[in-house]
Amino acid sequence: MSMQKAGKNQCIVISGESGAGKTESTKLIMQYLAAINKSSSNLITEQILEANPVLESFGNAKTIRNDNSSRFGKYIEVYFTNGSITGAKTTDYLLEKSRIAHQAPGERNYHIFYEMIEGMSEGEKAKYGLRHASNYRYLNQGGSPQISSRQDAESFIRLVSAMEILKFQPAEMEAIFSVLSAVLHLGNIKFTLSQHGREESLIVSNVQELRKSAQLLMVSSEKLEKAMTHKFMRVSIRF
Repeated sequence: MSMQKAGKNQCIVISGESGAGKTESTKLIMQYLAAINKSSSNLITEQILEANPVLESFGNAKTIRNDNSSRFGKYIEVYFTNGSITGAKTTDYLLEKSRIAHQAPGERNYHIFYEMIEGMSEGEKAKYGLRHASNYRYLNQGGSPQISSRQDAESFIRLVSAMEILKFQPAEMEAIFSVLSAVLHLGNIKFTLSQHGREESLIVSNVQELRKSAQLLMVSSEKLEKAMTHKFMRVSIRF
């Protein structure tokens, strides 16, 4: 009401330490804005609300202090016209990329990896070469592949539903899951040192993981191996 009367943009800042409730507060505010929306169409508000499961799956993880901790910052803009929501935009920043390759004891990687493993059918998991989370170096470091506060299988079903509401095409979803699966296989690749005289080089010792990664990324295994075992330097000379 204040925004309509004043005709000026309004801003809500949600801050606090880890576990303070920032993520849940954001969800409640978005639900409230959707509830008071005067638009006759519910599609836009539904899409805005369904963006949250996608953001949580790809950007939240278990930490020592919080089972659903956002590992990124976000700035959400909701656009109104005469009291009706006409659109929204979410800008994300400072994603904790290091969590992909390393997790501290008692913590997990991002939810999406565990949701795929628990929520996909046996046929889908065979397609992406997925096994139990404990088989992957990028998922077993923290020692907490499963947590009681989250049902990863149910979360995956909700994620897929949310992506469909957000108009993700089947081919796009397949590409996303292929890349995520490839990340897990890449994390399992092992290298051994090969020495020829004074020259030393690395070779991949478990070729099956390399081949599966290459298949999922739709590149040749030879080129992928070369990219992972050879160092290239580009030197520019200016006169």
